[in-house]
Amino acid sequence: MPGQKRLEAEPVKRILDAETGEVVGWLYKWNTGALVPMWKNGKRTDVIYQ
Repeated sequence: MPGQKRLEAEPVKRILDAETGEVVGWLYKWNTGALVPMWKNGKRTDVIYQ
């Protein structure tokens, strides 16, 4: 889908803190097929996608 603009997205997974299980963000899939995380309070590194 080269050249296509990101216009619409839907959440496909929750992003959880690996230690606490707290939701720290969501993984969105865009109409272009791109998967992009949206973080609640800044990017985290030790996470689980569920």
